[in-house]
Amino acid sequence: MEIDTVLKADFTGLAAARAGYDALVTAFNAHVEAWKRTVVDRLHNSGWTGSAATRAFADLDLFASKLLAADDELKLVSGVLADAQQSIALVQAELIQALGDAKAAGITVRPDGAMSWENKDDTFEVKAKSLSLRVEDALRDARHADEAITRRLRHFAENATTGTGLDATAALADKAGAGTRETPPDAKATPAQVKAWWDGLTPAEQQHLIHNRPDQIGNRDGVPCLARDQANRIILRQRRAELQGELDRIGKPGPPMIGPGNTVMGNPGEDRIRTIKDQLKGIDDIQEKLDHSKAPLYQPTFLLGFDTKGNGHALVAVNNPDTADNVLTFVPGTKSKLGEIKGDMDKSYEMANSAYKAADGSKKTTATITWTGYDAPQEIVPGALFGKNALDARDDLHNFQTGLRATHEGVPSNNTIMGHSYGSAVVGMAMRDRGLPVDSAVFVGSPGVGVDNIKELQIDPSRVFVARGDKDTVAPWAEGIGGSGGIYGADPADPAFGATVVPTSPGTDHGHYWNENSASWKAFGRIATGGRP
Repeated sequence: MEIDTVLKADFTGLAAARAGYDALVTAFNAHVEAWKRTVVDRLHNSGWTGSAATRAFADLDLFASKLLAADDELKLVSGVLADAQQSIALVQAELIQALGDAKAAGITVRPDGAMSWENKDDTFEVKAKSLSLRVEDALRDARHADEAITRRLRHFAENATTGTGLDATAALADKAGAGTRETPPDAKATPAQVKAWWDGLTPAEQQHLIHNRPDQIGNRDGVPCLARDQANRIILRQRRAELQGELDRIGKPGPPMIGPGNTVMGNPGEDRIRTIKDQLKGIDDIQEKLDHSKAPLYQPTFLLGFDTKGNGHALVAVNNPDTADNVLTFVPGTKSKLGEIKGDMDKSYEMANSAYKAADGSKKTTATITWTGYDAPQEIVPGALFGKNALDARDDLHNFQTGLRATHEGVPSNNTIMGHSYGSAVVGMAMRDRGLPVDSAVFVGSPGVGVDNIKELQIDPSRVFVARGDKDTVAPWAEGIGGSGGIYGADPADPAFGATVVPTSPGTDHGHYWNENSASWKAFGRIATGGRP
């Protein structure tokens, strides 16, 4: 579908058609009521009996059933026309907004969607790419709306032509289907099934769900990035207001509780205040990234998941993984939580910038995702000494990675999974037990990945990489006593394990593999774009 086609789309005809159908439904209802009152009711009250009466009443009941079915079908057609009008208006507004933003940025959009600009600043290329994707999204939504509405109207036209629309069972099924179209698949549905359901909705139905049931959309694997982002931004604002309100109500905590022997037992109110402030900090850090993409490339940010359960969880993407050529998911380790997400998001930005540099002008895009979608241990001892948190994260990480494949558009992307510290155990155990649909795996500062043999990771061993800095204090935990391996299996940095070593700069410690222009920073970009370190 062309830009001009969408811009010039006139949906007043749809409005008129809907008004016509509404008038038809009203008139038809009046006709049915009059027929029932003047014919059916009079015959039933006449006292007529006998075999002829029995046959006549059966015929009348059948005819009444057909009229009611036709009434239902007419109402459904009216609903489809209303949906079509809203959907076209939405995609038209989406396109107009994107074109307006391009004009304001000094970028010219040609009728075929190609973009040009006079400014030689490199950031204009990034802006143009982002705007181009928005235009493509609007045109894709327009095509989708056209196909979905056409398919639904053709169904009712066929019902009318064949007489199926007069069958009570068929009409009831159509009515039930219309009533459940916006009901998401159950929790057992795969991301591919969720994506199929989402694609069956019109843009108007999708927007209705995003704005009225964001909690059912924002964290659902299989729902595309842009929809999840819209829903989660709504949830982010709502949850911030709720937390701030709770904090205001609590006020100052009371005196600490005193236990037996005058021992101080702490103050539950104080703990809750600390948790709320921590989560508010994380929310504000995420909002800052959403509002202001990081220099120098200003690559857009998307919120793919968010909640404040426990220590809080968030999934934040730099660039759109549904349209990117390369997608890297970063799983942080011990102490990761909502309140500390800023540092983890910064790592994703650094890797996106490194991947841009590694692409070396190829114009291929890389999306990098901070995945704090699990309950990470908040202390090394004893929390990080056990694998329960990693085991509990397996299904969620697998579903997310499967969802990335389901929602990606066009040629499958080159996908990389990266785990840092305890996060590498999370990644390794998910790969071992669930199998992750990724092309490469990177383990950074790893204490072990839950396997003794690289083949247990269910991936090409040549695409498994490990980074271990010369100042990283995780080494003893990974090596174990006498080099026998730590509590999470073999040391992935041991040459015998078989992983490819990622170069690191001298002095690299546990948390600084992502320093700009360091050896590991450069290597991460090359790996993310499908290369070698």
